Amino acid sequence: MSGHPAPGRVSPRRGQVARGLTRRALLGAVATGTVALGAAACGGDEADPTRPVETPTTEAAPTATQDTIASPIASYLDPERWAGRSLTVASFGGDYQEAQEEAYFAPFAVDTGAEVRQETPGSTAIANLRRQVDEETVIWDVVCIATDQLLPLARERYLEEMDYAVVDRTNLFTELGVATTHGVAADLYSTVIAYPAEAADAPASWADFWDATRFGEHRSLRKDPVGTLEFALLAAGVPAERLYPLDLDLAFASLDRIKPLVPASAWWEDQKQPVELVANGAVGLASAWNVRTDLPDVRGKVRVQWAGGMLSPDWWVVPRGTPNRDLAMDFISYATRARPNANFCRLRPFGPVNREALALLRPDRLAVLPTAEPQRTLQFVEDWTYWADNREAVRERFLAWLEEDDDPTGTPV
Repeated sequence: MSGHPAPGRVSPRRGQVARGLTRRALLGAVATGTVALGAAACGGDEADPTRPVETPTTEAAPTATQDTIASPIASYLDPERWAGRSLTVASFGGDYQEAQEEAYFAPFAVDTGAEVRQETPGSTAIANLRRQVDEETVIWDVVCIATDQLLPLARERYLEEMDYAVVDRTNLFTELGVATTHGVAADLYSTVIAYPAEAADAPASWADFWDATRFGEHRSLRKDPVGTLEFALLAAGVPAERLYPLDLDLAFASLDRIKPLVPASAWWEDQKQPVELVANGAVGLASAWNVRTDLPDVRGKVRVQWAGGMLSPDWWVVPRGTPNRDLAMDFISYATRARPNANFCRLRPFGPVNREALALLRPDRLAVLPTAEPQRTLQFVEDWTYWADNREAVRERFLAWLEEDDDPTGTPV
């Protein structure tokens, strides 16, 4: 989604995997599941969401619910496979990239002999990628990007096409659109309804979210049309499978109904804000990213209603012109295999893109992952093609709507 970091990304830093470590020490650390590198870390069948018969509500799980899943990965049994080669990956930083480091970067170095260098460019990532391609000085081989960037970069020919002779998509959730011409999803997260863990009455749908007679007097919604308009349509009774193309007039009419319940300061832009508002009782319900309910200061205070949630991916992409295209494709194939994918999702509550990863995770972890059952079939997938084509115009209308009849002071929350 445009203009924001993906969930869980804070305090970016920079460095290299394996700098200062011997390969033997790195092997031992990964084998025992204790690797802690000082390097930088890069950071169809939906049920009716308006009133499901039975939906799960879950509490946030601890950060890691089981030990490292360590065993050989098919086709990666040669530790000299890429010996002497170097791969540079740019990602988002923070706890997200730390989990990528432990699940992907360090094990890939051990299993293939490649040196994995990391960059954490922060808000300059996309501009930097474009500049490298334009100037034909590409130094990044793989980049992790948010959904809103994929199609614009692909359409403007900044990305290599995925080589599916190398990248194995056999067990990927291809029905969720995770394997495209120019990118493969790294993970999926959900925008869902967050509500207080101690609440006696749990919301079952976005129609409940819109109900002014229940769940307290305030709501919090994202200050962006992506997701917010979809939820408005679900609240108005539009089935999930008929959301796109969005009926904008109906969506804004629905938003007119909820607007009095959302204080000006509760239209969130900071991804931590909605769960904090719910946890401290400032709002009764909020739209929020599921991964943010795992934050230490709100864990156990906020629950999630998955019905009508929106699934969105982060993406692995390869900048056009990288001299290490072969190595980049092999890394993406590795990172989307079941065991590495499961190891990432046991550290951060993103949904795996490889369906076989789910069988490797404990039931308590599966309960908080958006691509596990029954959560996956209660949700819809963000239509990023629709938003790539319409985002600018719809966002302009949305921001103008927010300003209509606004109380400039807002109601403090």
